[in-house]
Amino acid sequence: MSIYLDEKNPGKHKPFDDAAPDIVEYVRYLEVIAGKSANTAFSYYCDLRGFSRFMKRRRGLVPEDSEMKDIDPKGLDTAFWASVTKEDIYEYLYFLNRECGNKKSSTARRLASLHGFYDYLVNQVNRLDADPTAAIHPPKQDKVLPKYLTAEQSMELLESTQTQSDFPERDYCMVTLFLNCGMRLAELVGMNLDDIDLENRQIRLFGKGHKERMVYLNDACMEALRLYLGKRNTMEGLLPQEKAVFITRRRKERISNRRVEQLVTGAMKAAGLKGFSTHKLRHTAATLMYQTGNVDILTLKQLLGHSNVSTTQIYTHLQEFQVRAAIEENPLGKVKKPKASSRILDTTEKETGETAEDSALDEELSSVPMKAFEGAAQDGIGLDASVLAMKPDANAGNGNS
Repeated sequence: MSIYLDEKNPGKHKPFDDAAPDIVEYVRYLEVIAGKSANTAFSYYCDLRGFSRFMKRRRGLVPEDSEMKDIDPKGLDTAFWASVTKEDIYEYLYFLNRECGNKKSSTARRLASLHGFYDYLVNQVNRLDADPTAAIHPPKQDKVLPKYLTAEQSMELLESTQTQSDFPERDYCMVTLFLNCGMRLAELVGMNLDDIDLENRQIRLFGKGHKERMVYLNDACMEALRLYLGKRNTMEGLLPQEKAVFITRRRKERISNRRVEQLVTGAMKAAGLKGFSTHKLRHTAATLMYQTGNVDILTLKQLLGHSNVSTTQIYTHLQEFQVRAAIEENPLGKVKKPKASSRILDTTEKETGETAEDSALDEELSSVPMKAFEGAAQDGIGLDASVLAMKPDANAGNGNS
């Protein structure tokens, strides 16, 4: 049975039952009891089916040369999960890294799926006594700074949505909300008309796990929404019962995640922006607010809808801008190297093996009378400590101490 998650309405999906019974029950627990979103539950479901296939091949339950995608993930009972060892888990992580080419973040997520599954079997339903994943830690993550658009690039993107789109009011409004409110793609697509309160300048969003939060609208968002809604509500053929804010131009139905990604990618390409995804607009909003809006990390956490402040802390890299600015403001930062010293600082070797610095120094010394050095030597001027230590004390013969 193929599993298909409708991105327009992920909550109404086909049952996740193409897996072992324990996995099916765990995924239902995630959605119903733990309150996870359908997207999150589906991700865990796919991870655990992949682990099931791996373990079937590792234990010899299928031919050794079987392709992973062809292995049936069903048919494993609770006793099988109890037989999984720590070595099996490590071998799985090695497989993900070497054969599948997973990044550290992807490997960590799959390990988190196993952690959750075994925690469920041990602590929630008491089917197992031991958790083989308990002492296994995820690989140390590389510190990757979020990629974002500058303010100038953001303006170019907004202009591109008005010149490269067959529905400019809609596309401009979507990008404006992304860049000003920092909302997720699924949050924007899932918005309904009754979630918008123009009078109080706010929008109600439903984030991961259907967590509700209010996002306030600035002048740019208000103007973009008024222009778009005026166009949307007068579209011919639009059904009164359609509650989606953003709709397709032809079918007059809720726009899909994929279609928004295509539109944003096309606008970015037209603006000459490469290597940016729709999610990078969320990073851009957070970055620009943190960088220029004097927003503290807790406020940013609430605005973005993060469950944990550690997720928001990726934006604290922006403090480096303040450090860099402080260095740039140093009054000595603009001082140029004196031209007269350039001859001395040139250490390029000549054919004789001596440096230009040595040569220049010799030329200068040759023009100085030796008497000047004789006097300096008598006074100990210009000599290092070792030479001075060897110089006899003038009073030593007198016995004075």
